[in-house]
Amino acid sequence: MKTAAFLCVCAALCSTPAAAAGISITDDLGQAVDLGQPAQRIVTLAPFLTELVFSAGAGARLVAVSAYSDYPERAKTLPQVANAAGFSMEQVLALRPDLVLAWRDSIRVEDAERLRGFGIAVFVAQARSLEDVPRLLAAVGALAGGDTTAQARAYRGKLATLRSAHASLPRLAVLLEVWHRPLQTVAGRHWMNEALEICGATNAFADLPGVAPLLSWEEVYARDPRAIVGAGSAGSEQDFRSQWNQRSTLFAVRQKRLVYLSPDIIQRPTLRLTEGVEQLCAGLDRAR
Repeated sequence: MKTAAFLCVCAALCSTPAAAAGISITDDLGQAVDLGQPAQRIVTLAPFLTELVFSAGAGARLVAVSAYSDYPERAKTLPQVANAAGFSMEQVLALRPDLVLAWRDSIRVEDAERLRGFGIAVFVAQARSLEDVPRLLAAVGALAGGDTTAQARAYRGKLATLRSAHASLPRLAVLLEVWHRPLQTVAGRHWMNEALEICGATNAFADLPGVAPLLSWEEVYARDPRAIVGAGSAGSEQDFRSQWNQRSTLFAVRQKRLVYLSPDIIQRPTLRLTEGVEQLCAGLDRAR
């Protein structure tokens, strides 16, 4: 009995430092994010972060979100404290969150520091590649005390299957359109360009400078892409096709190689990207 009691005391003492250690990870600004326990009151300042919180199983802990947080359906019922122009510091503070998840492209460093000054943990996320999705999901899961291993495995597995299925196909040089007036694409390292590569295609304008360069019509006609992908660049597929049918001398238009995708499944770095890549591959397969 004395031995058993001694072992119980040792176990309790040994477990105390781990419990006290809490949670500590580093965000994409290189800042330490420390929590004494899993976050109980979470605010998200971008729609994709809202979605990742739900995917991590912590949706019930969200107390406010950003505008356009519309997936899953329950996200629409939550108070909105942010939009493309910024967020309301007063509203966020009034909600007393213990964690704010922010997007690097839409938060000022000084605002993140101000939130930290009020004792709120802030995780600033940056996403540029397909692999950033499971990485950020794991970070959100860790901060909420959850395990996202299964979701990450399924996500990577689906992308690997699509990549393998299209590895031997001839490459299609395509125009990836994210906006029509003015005409705009994405360049350099970006998950949408990676999605094209998985599907056996390349962005014909990926070499242009900047993240979202504008395109001149002279440039488009000169490169004459083999297909055109509308990544949410129009309100509907009908509108997308109608806009491009006015450019009937382009090879892709003449050959009816037009592929339209909903922006939510290709422009947001969430688990639904696998659905977007799958639809992109199917559309390009039909174009071939």
